[in-house]
Amino acid sequence: MSLSELEPEPLPLVAVAILRTRREFLVTMTLATLGVACTGKKKPSPTPPSTPASGAATSLGAIKAGATEVSLIQAQSEVQAGKTLFTFGLVDDKGNLLAGGSPQVYAAEDETSAPIGPFAASSFSMDAFQKYQDNAPVGITTFYGADLDIPTPGNWIVLALADLGGSRAFGQMALQVVAQPSVGPIGSKALSVPTPVATTEAELEQICTRRPVDAMHYISLEDALTNGLPTVVTFGTPLLCESRICGPVTDELLSVHDTLGEDKANFIHVEEFLPGPSLTPPPPTLENQSPPFMAWGLETEPWTFVIDKDGIIQARFEGPVVGSQIEAALQPLL
Repeated sequence: MSLSELEPEPLPLVAVAILRTRREFLVTMTLATLGVACTGKKKPSPTPPSTPASGAATSLGAIKAGATEVSLIQAQSEVQAGKTLFTFGLVDDKGNLLAGGSPQVYAAEDETSAPIGPFAASSFSMDAFQKYQDNAPVGITTFYGADLDIPTPGNWIVLALADLGGSRAFGQMALQVVAQPSVGPIGSKALSVPTPVATTEAELEQICTRRPVDAMHYISLEDALTNGLPTVVTFGTPLLCESRICGPVTDELLSVHDTLGEDKANFIHVEEFLPGPSLTPPPPTLENQSPPFMAWGLETEPWTFVIDKDGIIQARFEGPVVGSQIEAALQPLL
């Protein structure tokens, strides 16, 4: 099997997710708009990636020896030391993003140090937007996620090794690992702020850029954090999202909302730019962000947080996330 046979998806020139601010891309090439090749939650992983023979993985160089190089693109602005989710894409030299399979992820402090890992990555595909058919632009639909366990903050090198059915490919990147994330650390108290609430269609159109408006504006975040139910909150602007994944992520959360219902958990969509009575959102600048978006100090979009009934953040997803990931984090809290 050649590299191009691992479910490549074309990437138009429109860039996606990962902004340090809404005006500045974190990387020169980010996960870009993908073709729609969605099969549901997790794509199958029939064959585990090839790994070096026992005793051979003494360095990243040994792991990638003889493999074809592709680009590894990080889908987050920061990665925390310890157990953390690492979301990424693999892009071949033709600009196709690979999907499917189960790449193995390694990390090392330099090219010659003994690596940690492998950490198995799963392939995810966002497909809820196909069901809901809203007006939000669609960017990324497919990505990989791996649960890493990096012991210390600092400069690390991350390598993902993919099995291509007879050939191997690797992607590698430098990774800055932080001791404490800048936004919503797991185990911290969620910031209680009022968020816009509406019940009628006309009111909802003033606080949501999605058309049709979604149903997740029925309760304020400050009330949700004290009503005895767990909460899932997504911050993003479906219509104006520069990453073009706020809409698909909102739809993924909406699918969980529709499956579980509001009697099991609170589901909240916090809009970044409020349309207001004119139904025209302001220019998408930092100064025009909605008050709750500003209060949380968010500089990228979208963000999704899973919060327990005591108001403690139990899971956090920056950028792409699928309903199955949200529900897996939420189920233990129900």
